[in-house]
Amino acid sequence: MRRKDKLVTDKKILYEVIEKAEVCRLGLVDDLTPYIVPLSFVFDGIHIYVHSATEGRKVDILRKNNRVCVEFEQDIALVKGKKACNYGFRFLTVICHGTAEAVHDIDEKNSALNQLMNHYEPEWNSRQFTEQELSSVLVFKITVEEMTGKVSK
Repeated sequence: MRRKDKLVTDKKILYEVIEKAEVCRLGLVDDLTPYIVPLSFVFDGIHIYVHSATEGRKVDILRKNNRVCVEFEQDIALVKGKKACNYGFRFLTVICHGTAEAVHDIDEKNSALNQLMNHYEPEWNSRQFTEQELSSVLVFKITVEEMTGKVSK
């Protein structure tokens, strides 16, 4: 990172940004073409889980290239200035690099979907999803290999 004064390395802060985020942005590479998609997610402290339809561009790309980048953000605000070059943004972001793999284990898939529901609905009562429900979605587990944070106040 060019601006070391903006670097965030405290895992507590990084994890808090992820926990508070409402959406993540998944960055993929389709041959030489970048592709970014916003997703719902859950982070268990080790892996990021996302769910998906069983087909589509994202799924096609992940089957060819499972290297991913995931972005989370909070506290985004425009900072106005007297001149155009004095404008900027206040933000706190986390970027993770890693690999994504489809979850095939029924228990892990069920657990990930329950965690995902609980991330968005804290009152969610975990349950066993039906075979039909489980087969209608894909769950990808992203193994985080690198995590960096950046802040601008």
